[in-house]
Amino acid sequence: MEKWKTTVRNKRIYQEYLMSCLSAHAETEKTTYKTYQENMKKFLEWMHQEDKNRYLLSKDTIEHGIEIIERYRNYLREIGNSKRTIMNKTTAISTFYDWAVRRRKIKYHPFKDRLEKLRFSDKDKIRNSYFLSTEDILKVRFYMSVEVKKYDLQDRILWELFLDSACRISAIQSLKLSQLHLEKGYFSGVEEKEGYIVNAFFFNECSKLIREWLQYREKHGIISEYLFVTKYKKSWNNMSQGAIRARFKKIGKIIGIGDLYPHTLRKTAINLISNLGGIDVASSYANHRGTQVTSNHYVAKDSPEEVRNDLIKLRKKVGIF
Repeated sequence: MEKWKTTVRNKRIYQEYLMSCLSAHAETEKTTYKTYQENMKKFLEWMHQEDKNRYLLSKDTIEHGIEIIERYRNYLREIGNSKRTIMNKTTAISTFYDWAVRRRKIKYHPFKDRLEKLRFSDKDKIRNSYFLSTEDILKVRFYMSVEVKKYDLQDRILWELFLDSACRISAIQSLKLSQLHLEKGYFSGVEEKEGYIVNAFFFNECSKLIREWLQYREKHGIISEYLFVTKYKKSWNNMSQGAIRARFKKIGKIIGIGDLYPHTLRKTAINLISNLGGIDVASSYANHRGTQVTSNHYVAKDSPEEVRNDLIKLRKKVGIF
């Protein structure tokens, strides 16, 4: 890991915070708190460049907390971060100060409820949103099966597994062979968002590809506890989320989507299940706490033409032509 450009005191106090949080929420160590740690690391490096001797809990830092965070938000905006990303990065900082107040290390939170809130609109979406068609899905499957020099077994398994399971990238990336029940068609004990433990299901095409991948691994001496791997300095390591996203960008070119993300397949799978089985089944499949999130973000909205045609039908029923 790159050496943090910050003071020893800052690293120590933040490590104390992490250990405290993990004592109560150990299930989020590789998800939520890993993200928080990365975001805090970036903030501390920025703060070190601005003022090398600044301590997170010093009286001066607390008194000027609003100005510091506003400058940091402007810095993030200038280097191209979206409003959503800026909010997520400052949330990681805010939760640290919440903890520091509870532990009586400081008297008050330096900027909570005192900053101007970021307001979001549809224009502030981080990524383009797509729902793939059945034709798109089958085209990619066929193309990768033919162009085997461009797309390897891991590409093909990733494609099928994201569609079959509708799991998030953090869950798929962390899959281990010990969780695999090949004959029964699922991975057990899969950790999803907010600590949910679920089963990740897969079906015939994916099952066939996983079987081929296991045989390939055995033949070529690939030894790793993880399903998806990359080779670095003669050793096999767990494939990173960045590497998975890069593979999907390459795959997206098959159907003319240069910014294809794994989350597109999750949305597509949930939308298809909703169309066939209804919103309740889709919500359960997505591991959502309720149907509202599923309905708002994972079900394709009717096009303007479809809405207009539906209105015409209703108007005709009441005699308005």
